[in-house]
Amino acid sequence: MMSEPLLRQIARWCVNLQWRDIPEPVVALARTAMTDYVAVTIAGSDMPVAKHVQAFAASRIEQGKCQIFGTNQTSNVAYASYANGAASHALDFDDVSWTTIGHPTVTVAPVVFAVAQQRQLGGEAMLLAYIAGVEAQHQIARWLMPRLSEQGWHTTPTIGVFGAAVAAGVMMGLDEETLTHALAIAASSASGVRGNFGSQTKAMHAGLAAYSGVNAAELAQIGVTGQPNVIEAPDGFGQCFAQRTDFGGAVLTLGKQWDLIDSGLVFKQYPCCSGSHPAIDCWDELLQERSIHPDEIEYIQVGASLLGPRELVCNLPQNAIEAKFSMQYALAARLIHGEVGVASFTDGKVQEPQVQALMGKIQMRVDPELEKLGFIGTAPVKIRIYLKSGDTLFIENDLAKGNPEKPLSATDIERKFTACVAPKVGEVQCQQWLAVLGQLEAATSADINELLNQ
Repeated sequence: MMSEPLLRQIARWCVNLQWRDIPEPVVALARTAMTDYVAVTIAGSDMPVAKHVQAFAASRIEQGKCQIFGTNQTSNVAYASYANGAASHALDFDDVSWTTIGHPTVTVAPVVFAVAQQRQLGGEAMLLAYIAGVEAQHQIARWLMPRLSEQGWHTTPTIGVFGAAVAAGVMMGLDEETLTHALAIAASSASGVRGNFGSQTKAMHAGLAAYSGVNAAELAQIGVTGQPNVIEAPDGFGQCFAQRTDFGGAVLTLGKQWDLIDSGLVFKQYPCCSGSHPAIDCWDELLQERSIHPDEIEYIQVGASLLGPRELVCNLPQNAIEAKFSMQYALAARLIHGEVGVASFTDGKVQEPQVQALMGKIQMRVDPELEKLGFIGTAPVKIRIYLKSGDTLFIENDLAKGNPEKPLSATDIERKFTACVAPKVGEVQCQQWLAVLGQLEAATSADINELLNQ
């Protein structure tokens, strides 16, 4: 029999977490994650789904203390978190965790920035709340993955809502009991299905999780209660989302095991689903070594792991959003356009006759050997290119660059940030952002407000 409900154990750790308790490598990775978040949110703020959610927020709250990135618009905490969360996921350029096979930062960081502005908090409080939120949601994921993802749930919002609730609750100063109720409320707010991949709703999932997490914390603060054992209870979160009913072996490892150290985060090179990134990497290497013209190709056979066809659901995309979830477009874009970058994802480029023709020659299936690895997120791939000359080329890759084992350099991170931010805000403000984010724990609330309100 479990001694205490799981959510109460999580809440206790979160409310008692002190800055001195956090190892420096965790702080360093959190800084990088927040830097990457700002980059992809500012760049994503002009995407159609971001504009729609910004308009949605404006129709409900005309103004507030919290800045909506990339705009002159402000809102309250919940709707700013909603809008910024959607923008941060709109390009599918944001970081990834293999613990959740999802995107942790885009559900937590929008809340951190919004609450910091609303409560005039500085960088140390922001980083502490971010770390608490990510570690807490990944604790829940370790109890329920990969089954939750195998069931078809989009893990980013389904798990991320807990991280958002923790980040809001910690920054609001909730006590253990109140944060426990906030997490229980969040359990009934969790949602998001992978069936919406390839549409604007997928990006909106991140904003919805952030929004729901804020609401859970604010509802708990005014007295709304939930069941502290809702994770492990009959008909609870674990059973409904992952079919787990036995939690006898569920042990809290927060503070003993730091997921941000042990599992780390993946920072993306390409603004599309991470399921295609190992393929893009090895395809790019081949094309740098050998020139191939599209007309030379008879067909291409891509062997993927189990998750590949579940995430890369658009085999012949017709628009930019669908293309982000297409192995076929990723490979065609690199060959025909010479890169897979932000500029690659436009309706016009996707609809080019040469691109459409090449995509029709690319087949993807689960590789029997990779299938044995189980339901993993790292997306190992085997690719065979059959040429009309009769030659066959073979390439493979187990892991994309950007993973902890193949990390992006500090220069890579800065280059990505500049490419995302400078076109929107200018070089001067871009460098100001980099300077503050590079030492975020030292930033005052005035520093954060000055940057956001420029």
